[in-house]
Amino acid sequence: MLANRNLARTVLVPALVLGAVCSSSAAFASTGGHAAPVAKDGNAAPVVKREMKRGMTLVRFDAAVAKANGYKIVTYANGDQQSVPIARNSKKPKSPILRHGKGVKAANSDYDKVVGNCGTAWIAVRQTARNKVQVGTGFTVSSPAISYGWKIKLSDRNGTSAQSAGGALAARTQWARTWSNLNQYGWTFDHVEKGAAHLANGGVCFAGRPGVSIRGLG
Repeated sequence: MLANRNLARTVLVPALVLGAVCSSSAAFASTGGHAAPVAKDGNAAPVVKREMKRGMTLVRFDAAVAKANGYKIVTYANGDQQSVPIARNSKKPKSPILRHGKGVKAANSDYDKVVGNCGTAWIAVRQTARNKVQVGTGFTVSSPAISYGWKIKLSDRNGTSAQSAGGALAARTQWARTWSNLNQYGWTFDHVEKGAAHLANGGVCFAGRPGVSIRGLG
């Protein structure tokens, strides 16, 4: 998230937050969704980093390596496998279960986070059923925030829809929200269309439009 230091230092009441976000949309769009950071002492302005994250996933076991380290690979009746300690009284942790059973699919999900000079904004999507998704989004700011306004846009083969939230934050530095059981057909592209946190120090911190997409929903 990026702080816009040129805005008037006016404390906005929660009821006006979403309106403030919308009224700032023209300036927000003109900068490509990023408020321009201010350079200090002639130095270059800080660079906004876009960070993509994916989880580490267990895909197979090496039985020889497991045995050399006091483990054995067990196979369950449904075909699932797990690495477990050879000694029954061992305190070594078991591995995650490697799923091979029928009907088990890898998670169809995506995550994106944008890092700026006053915090981070993120969005995540996960398929939960045929043509159904769960979308989560949120932010962390470097200074306490008094209010926020947030809107995400979802697109699929049938068109677009939106979800929004806003209100008081009582000097919190984090916020997150999840929407479940959303209909998305074929594929989905979701992003933070507008987002801002109003800080107690007078700063206005804009989201940097993180976005995610997954296919194969049908």
